[in-house]
Amino acid sequence: MNIFLVPYTWQRHLQVALITGAAGLLAWWFVMSWFTFFGPFWSLEWDGALFLATCSGMIGGAAVLAEGSLRRRALPSRLALTLTAAGISFGVGFAGYWLWTFALGPALFGAVPDSIDSALVSLRYRLGGFVIAGLGSALGPLVTRKFKGGVTQLLSGAAAGLFGGAVWHLCNFTIYYDLYLASALGAFTWGFGYGVLAWGIPDELYAGWLRVLSPSRYGLRIPVDAMDRSPKERFVGHFPRGLDVWLNAEGQVMELHLSVAVDGEQHYKARGLTLQPTVVRRFLERIDLRYDPRRPAPLETRLSSGDRVVLGQGDQATTLEFIMLPREER
Repeated sequence: MNIFLVPYTWQRHLQVALITGAAGLLAWWFVMSWFTFFGPFWSLEWDGALFLATCSGMIGGAAVLAEGSLRRRALPSRLALTLTAAGISFGVGFAGYWLWTFALGPALFGAVPDSIDSALVSLRYRLGGFVIAGLGSALGPLVTRKFKGGVTQLLSGAAAGLFGGAVWHLCNFTIYYDLYLASALGAFTWGFGYGVLAWGIPDELYAGWLRVLSPSRYGLRIPVDAMDRSPKERFVGHFPRGLDVWLNAEGQVMELHLSVAVDGEQHYKARGLTLQPTVVRRFLERIDLRYDPRRPAPLETRLSSGDRVVLGQGDQATTLEFIMLPREER
């Protein structure tokens, strides 16, 4: 994955989910291909353990690999973290299957022979294996991330495994009665659900930019964020010295017209610094930020990507646009 190919829209949160969903499908394809071309060298009772463990390892490793690609980590470090996460996820998924089969499942639903019988594909005997394997797919990435976001990651993994098991059961027993394709859809749902719940691309990979859209200086843009990610404020006007964005006075821009600030939590705000019209435009909303002398501080509003700021009024007004671009654009 390349952060430069992921625009700052809500769809960006689906990018990692598609990768982890594809990893689930790849795990299913690998296991099925092994059965087809080589044949199993293990006993029948191991089928479920190896399938769930393979899905868990592939999904966990793919999540870490996608994050490493987005953060542009060095390739050796990226591969080492990916293999570590995949190994941990595989091990937890494999061990968790037997824990459910011989301990938790029989304690809840019945005798051990029913739990280990591979011919019994009822949800009551297999759902716990999916959930524990889902936890495994989250635990591997969690270890490589030094346990950041632990509760969210684990709950997301368990929920994704639960969804995968439910889809597997629904497709096999309700829709088209095909265990072969049901396992494929279950693996994809598991991976996709984990990516959606736990791996949205964070705002910290992007930075705010201010871009001029008026003809006089069309295309001029400056970053709002500081290089060290500390709070920063950028000023716009036609005063000849000391401003971050200089614009022509003919465009109804005052000496000190507008400022755009970012705080330590990456929240962006626009502040009106003049009595002349300063309007922030977004969908179904217009916000007038012109300075009110009766107030001790200038009016301000929060900015989001795509907002436009109009300085002045009429045909000669100057238009700026606030956009979010990958931080490495600098």
